Amino acid sequence: MGRRSDHSRDELRDMSLRAARAIIRGKGVQALSARAVAKRIGYTPGTLYQLFDSFDHLILAVNVGTVAEIRQRMDRATKDLTDAVDKLKAVARVYTEYAMAHPGLWRLAFEHTMPDSDKPAGALTDQTDAIFLWISELLSQATDSPRAEVSAAALWAGVHGVCHLGVTGKLSLSGSDAAIQVTEHVVQNVIAGMQREN
Repeated sequence: MGRRSDHSRDELRDMSLRAARAIIRGKGVQALSARAVAKRIGYTPGTLYQLFDSFDHLILAVNVGTVAEIRQRMDRATKDLTDAVDKLKAVARVYTEYAMAHPGLWRLAFEHTMPDSDKPAGALTDQTDAIFLWISELLSQATDSPRAEVSAAALWAGVHGVCHLGVTGKLSLSGSDAAIQVTEHVVQNVIAGMQREN
């Protein structure tokens, strides 16, 4: 794999993913390349292509890890909460905090697309679908609405939009705290609108 190694294939994959995340956090997505990752772990770029089918597959693995990390943080933030509204606010807060704290990882996870001929993004779709289903279920509990899919989509799009404006510096109010306040308004307004309809 580029040179004699005491590392297993799984260890090298983990090293590569950690290196990619460190590059994104430290220098931004524009600094991410097979050469940069390989150099950071002390191997040749050819090693990466023995671990991943393509550089896009490495990025996909990074993105799956990012969304899984966001979900884990959401789970921890809601673990001791019982009220569905409180849980929804916590989920939105965690999502926004992550986006603002790690804009490169967040944008890569939701903006990178695989080549048209290559569509193995099922693991990433599974992760995002699980979050969406959870939001939909919480919204149903919070509003006594049996069908909350459309409202959940509106909520997800609203919070995601606030995050995108925040990380690109286009939100009229600046800073992480401001973005969090706006996402809380989005959650409250969607819930209030659903409750009025019932």
